Amino acid sequence: MTAKVTQGTTTRFITYWPYVSILTVLMLVLSLVHAILLGMGKPLTSMTLQVVEGEPTALPVMPLKPEVMGALRIDAVAQIPENRWVTYEIQLRDAQGQLLATGIKQAWKEAGTWAEDGESGSWEEADLWAGLDVRPIQEETVTIGVEVLEYSNTAGQEINEPVPIRLTVRSGVVDHRYLLVGLGGTLILSIIAVMGVSASGTLALSKTIGDSDLIARSVVGGANSLVKMKVNIKSDETTPRSLDLHLSLKNSAGEVIYTHTYPVQLSFQREKGRVKGATGYVQDFFLLEPRTSYGFYVEVYPDQSVDSTSLYLRDGVSTLRPVSAVQIQAL
Repeated sequence: MTAKVTQGTTTRFITYWPYVSILTVLMLVLSLVHAILLGMGKPLTSMTLQVVEGEPTALPVMPLKPEVMGALRIDAVAQIPENRWVTYEIQLRDAQGQLLATGIKQAWKEAGTWAEDGESGSWEEADLWAGLDVRPIQEETVTIGVEVLEYSNTAGQEINEPVPIRLTVRSGVVDHRYLLVGLGGTLILSIIAVMGVSASGTLALSKTIGDSDLIARSVVGGANSLVKMKVNIKSDETTPRSLDLHLSLKNSAGEVIYTHTYPVQLSFQREKGRVKGATGYVQDFFLLEPRTSYGFYVEVYPDQSVDSTSLYLRDGVSTLRPVSAVQIQAL
């Protein structure tokens, strides 16, 4: 034999980018679990204010501290009767009365009845909630208030009454909706990264015949190139319980430099308890030096039931884990 053949496990061709993406997914999952379990935050105060149009009304002064995770959330709900509209503003001011953050809400509540084709009923719709999220960067004393800018009925007539608005303040609130979006995107990228490893490298050879014996040749290998061989086999209803694949590898001069017999992993297709056929495959990795033309001679036996044999070679592949590879070096 004109070549040195050794077999061993190699880690040289592992790619770690899929693991980085998977680690990112795990971190997002943990963050999402934390957000769901603890993301409702710590209640600070909850109070209903009677707010007159043009007269800002505030909660008692409270300290505001930076949070390791989450933000200060101010929820406001206008409590108005049916068929009225109110425009109100949530205000966050510092100790000097300077406006730090604000949010304006056009809230409404409408109801009515309907009649059509002898049938009738009632309906009601509303949009009353508003919110403001603030993430402080330093500790300070703040005032949270609300001001009614306009209050009227659906006919456009102004109403001169106080508007009950309930303010609820919580700290350490996490909005997990954005985590869900990030998790979904990262999960898709992770799946693509993992699938990309199995399809890595260059397809150097693809050949299918309707028989059990296949001969093909391709230029592959090199000192820093891992070659993946995969043989797919289809057999009919007369297939035996096991098949074997015999491989002969020849160099550019036609000399046999490696032979091996593999058991074929079979998957049987059954219909009403009867075998209708089977598919199987053999996969192996090679380190071939030098880079040159190599002949792959495949024979499946027993061969009576074999319908087709396909040989695929990918050159320069990456792996997700250590793999056992046959190293063949020309002497």
